[in-house]
Amino acid sequence: MTILPAPANSGVRFRRVDLDGKPEIEARVENVSETNRSTTIAKGNVKVHTVEHILAALAGYEIDNAVVELDANEPPIGDGSAREFCRILQAAGVVAQAEKREFFTPTEPIELQLGESTMTLFPDDKFRITCTSADKQGRFTQFFSTEVTPQTWEKELAHARTFCFYEEIEFMYKNGLIKGGSLENAVVIRDDAVLTTEPLRYREEFVRHKMLDILGDLSLLGKPIRGHVMAVRPGHAGNVGLARKIMEQINKPLRTAQTFAPPPAAPAPAAPVAADGAMNITEVMKWLPHRYPFLMVDRILRATPL
Repeated sequence: MTILPAPANSGVRFRRVDLDGKPEIEARVENVSETNRSTTIAKGNVKVHTVEHILAALAGYEIDNAVVELDANEPPIGDGSAREFCRILQAAGVVAQAEKREFFTPTEPIELQLGESTMTLFPDDKFRITCTSADKQGRFTQFFSTEVTPQTWEKELAHARTFCFYEEIEFMYKNGLIKGGSLENAVVIRDDAVLTTEPLRYREEFVRHKMLDILGDLSLLGKPIRGHVMAVRPGHAGNVGLARKIMEQINKPLRTAQTFAPPPAAPAPAAPVAADGAMNITEVMKWLPHRYPFLMVDRILRATPL
C-alpha cells in the first residue's frame, strides 16, 4: 500500500494498481457494497475490502484528500490496529491546504436502530464518540467516550486491535477475509479466554476498536462531522447505515430546492434555412412568433447563425 497526496476537495480514493487501467474507487458511502464484519467499497467488479482502518487513520489525523494505492483487494492488516498506518503518515507529514474545510453539523438528532445496534448522532461543537460494546452473550461489556482530535486519536484509539470470536474465524477465511490473520494481528476471544500474543493495550481495547471502526466508516461521508456519536453494540452495518441517514440530511435541502424549482426552459428551435440561404413565408412561420409585427415578414434572404 502507498498513500499519495491529492488535491484539495478531491477526497480519499483507492486505486487498484494490480488491475488493468488502475481503476479507482472513491471512499464514499454510496460505493459501499458489503458490511459483513468489515466495510467493502466497490465500483462494478472492482472491490476493496476492509477499508475502515486506513480511513480511520486518515480521518483521525484530519486528512481529507489522499490516494491510497493497493496491489491487492485489501490493505495490509498490520497488527490489526491503525498503529502502522499512523507511523507512515507521521513519517510523511501532513500539509495544510488553502481551501476551508466544510463540516457537517446535524440540526437535530439522527438515530438508527439496526438489529442489536443503536446509533445516534447529536449536535455538538466538537466531534465526540461515546460507545458501549458487548457480544451477544453479554460478555466483555465495555464503555469508553472521547472527543476525537489528532492527539486523542493517536493516544486513545489508534492502537486498539481487531478482535473476533473464535467461532467467526472459519466464516471469514471462507469469504476471503483476514487472509493474513493470526494472533500477531488480532485478539481472539474463545469462551471466556482472551487469546493474544501480547497483553491488551487498553483496558477497554475492544470498545476502543469499535470506535476506531466508527471513525473510519463515518469518514465515508466525505466531510468531517461536528457532532456526538452515541453507539450501543455498533457494527459496520450500523455505522454505514448511520452514514447513509446523515447523507440524507445533507442532501435534503438540495432535494427540496429541486422539487420546487421551475422546470428548465425549453431550448429555442433552430431556424430552418433553405438550400439557397433564403426562407419563404412558410418556413418563416415555423420559427418566428406568429403575431404582429412578425406576421409582416414574408421572406428572409439570409439568416446568419448567432
